Amino acid sequence: MAENKKKGLTAKERKHFRELILKKREETMEQLDEKRLSFLDNSPGGNAQIDSNYAYHMADVGTDAQEREKAFMHYSREYKYLNHLNEALNRVDNDPEYGFCIECGARIPNERLEEVPHTRHCVDCKSKIK
Repeated sequence: MAENKKKGLTAKERKHFRELILKKREETMEQLDEKRLSFLDNSPGGNAQIDSNYAYHMADVGTDAQEREKAFMHYSREYKYLNHLNEALNRVDNDPEYGFCIECGARIPNERLEEVPHTRHCVDCKSKIK
């Protein structure tokens, strides 16, 4: 296990994960733009909506409010994910410990980093946290 801790990512692997993070970051920013628009303009009439909520049935107003809240929650989740990606980008560029579990210190397998490039935990440690 000590050898597993010592061997970090190669320059080629770092470059690969950096590109992967940048790609996921770009996709996330596009989704954020779409989601932002959906919770800012989530009404039956869009920008041409009637100024008064009294024009709608109370149930419709409640449904619209719930949909806006749901859209905002999705937006918030994506924004948090973007922050994780930004932190991972900083780590892959500047931290020699990128790719190592912060709990046990073991090298995180590349397969896991492919799926979750912003992770800071190996699968075993992450499953203990939940």
